[in-house]
Amino acid sequence: MKKVQKLLISALCVAMGAGALMACGDDAGTGSGKYTVTFYDGTTVLYTQEVSKNGTVTRPAEDPPKEGYEFVRWCATPTYSQPFDFSVGIVANTSVYAGFRSTAADDHTWYLAGTSSTSALFAESGDWKEFKGDSAADLPASVTFDHDANKGNRFTFTADFYAKDKFQILNTVDGWGNYQIGYGYMTPEQYSTESDAPFYFGGGLSGINKTADIMVGQSGNYTLTLDVDVDGKLTELSYKRNGDAAEVSSDYTHYFIKGENITAWADMYNDATQMRQNGDIYTLEIYLKQNEQFMFISKQSVDGQIASGPNIKADKLTEASKAYVDGTTGNITAKASGMYTFVYDAKAETLSVTFNDQKTPAQYDYYLDGKYGEVNWGAYQQDADSFKLTANNGVYTYTGLSLAADDEIVIRAYAAGTEELGWDNMANTYSYKYFNNTSDAFVAANPAGDNYNIKVVTAGTYDIAFDSYSKIIKITIHSDSPDIYDIYIKGVGITNSAGTPSPSDWNHGFAEEWRMVLNSEETAYEITVTITAGEGNSFGLALYDKGASSGNGTFIDVTKLGTDGDANDSFRPESGTNFTCTTTGTYKVVYTIATGKVDIYSVSV
Repeated sequence: MKKVQKLLISALCVAMGAGALMACGDDAGTGSGKYTVTFYDGTTVLYTQEVSKNGTVTRPAEDPPKEGYEFVRWCATPTYSQPFDFSVGIVANTSVYAGFRSTAADDHTWYLAGTSSTSALFAESGDWKEFKGDSAADLPASVTFDHDANKGNRFTFTADFYAKDKFQILNTVDGWGNYQIGYGYMTPEQYSTESDAPFYFGGGLSGINKTADIMVGQSGNYTLTLDVDVDGKLTELSYKRNGDAAEVSSDYTHYFIKGENITAWADMYNDATQMRQNGDIYTLEIYLKQNEQFMFISKQSVDGQIASGPNIKADKLTEASKAYVDGTTGNITAKASGMYTFVYDAKAETLSVTFNDQKTPAQYDYYLDGKYGEVNWGAYQQDADSFKLTANNGVYTYTGLSLAADDEIVIRAYAAGTEELGWDNMANTYSYKYFNNTSDAFVAANPAGDNYNIKVVTAGTYDIAFDSYSKIIKITIHSDSPDIYDIYIKGVGITNSAGTPSPSDWNHGFAEEWRMVLNSEETAYEITVTITAGEGNSFGLALYDKGASSGNGTFIDVTKLGTDGDANDSFRPESGTNFTCTTTGTYKVVYTIATGKVDIYSVSV
């Protein structure tokens, strides 16, 4: 059989002619048993070398000249995307391309867009702020690159950078557009994925190289150099460490809004809830609905220890602010729906409020993105309909999603009606920082590396819901049954049907005797208890995903009191938000699934 194959091959080579015969008869691409390495400028051949199999190419002694261009390096691709490695053995005819960068001047204004939890680098510009078009005039010098006077296509920026700072580089024409400079533009010599490198690959838009965030791994004073190729082929970023960064206090205080519906009274620490800091001044612009009750909580770091800090409540309001919000000492209440701007002066301890009822939130479409099953990151950009979340009165859902352990997902937002979905026109990404579940079936992928993708711990089929008002993601086990929660009553002064008093420390212990039961109509959860009136007695409900056995759950207080219960008025507190009782008796407490409201009914014994 082998003899027949050899005869067939020989016949084929003869039929193809002398040139083809040489290729068939030799391992290499020439009659001498060698491969040809061709050096190009575009499609123009500069010179060639013949190299034996597994031999290495000799780098040309001199760089090729080209008028109006500077030679940067030899490249493995005609797009200059990869440098050519002269140490690798040759195993085929090979092309090498001269990487030229145009020396023509670039007339863009370049600047940093990013965030720092340590320094005030972005205090004036704002975190991840875009300055484009009309807003370009507002670009502060504190984040603007200097244009090199001697080299028209070179821009430099020198500043103190601190570990975990992250940024990208934009210009005032494109902004977050086709020409944002991410880590993929770093020179090959300095490119690194190691988190202890001075600057390293930060992942960003699902690991898309060019637009990946530039992460700081080592604090220091650095000069960034951006060499721009107006031809768009060989723009590159490099850095030089000048020395240590100035020492700064690691202490901080960050403020976040927390409210009845805007966070479901959960502590949500993300960009949507955080006030922006500039010295002692903290600012947040946010859309609130009428009668929204809220406050501001804080996280503090003191001597490396992170803990809850002071809250901002109604007693901090300026007099002028009370035209737009209500409150005296406790929670603050929005008087009308609209866009609110809150400015907190930490030194003066005053909260001022302005209001714009003409400004409404931008509308978005939402898409599921991730790596799960046969799906890979960015798949929604080719098949938008298959990954688009379904809108229902401000809540967007994706149901029946099968996920395996270690799968990762996020939600992407685009301006409503966007037809061409790409990385450059994406409005936002919602990750684990926006996730509010009591289940331990999901975790942040790698928070130490600033990767907050939602990572699956427990495989299953799930329903995903995104509330566009609160920006909260909830993931629940997919079920045709409405019994998807475990709700417990907890407090002081409660006795269950077996005569057992509630623990005085408000700890329900996930005990069945304190768990509410789904009614026969499957519309509400109910529990019948005896509630004792008296000073210090009060209670609330704790809502968990079905099967949860740890955590605090979502606390349900008197702000969720409905209008149907005949005893509701007996449970309105004079102050605070816990349920209190004015008349001792036996009551049925009902949580309605569709409305999220609590009603309390008297029970005759």
